[in-house]
Amino acid sequence: MKLSDLVRIAQKDKLPGGLGDKKTDEDFSKEQLDMGQKVEMEHTTDPEVAREIARDHLTEDPEYYTKLKTIEPEHGSVKARSRPFD
Repeated sequence: MKLSDLVRIAQKDKLPGGLGDKKTDEDFSKEQLDMGQKVEMEHTTDPEVAREIARDHLTEDPEYYTKLKTIEPEHGSVKARSRPFD
């Protein structure tokens, strides 16, 4: 069994049904994942949930958060918004 398989088993799935459920942090760019976790903290106070949301988005598009910065420049400083995408 590979280390990534063990990590996946140990990892708690707090949001079942997400696109990134079968992936681990190692499957993504650390830069994108860290950026995503900061952005997604606007939806939760739990860093693990924020990271799981980020994995879901990055599964769909590995450059999701880089692109988000061009659409919503305020996320460049990772400023939380109460109503994203307004």
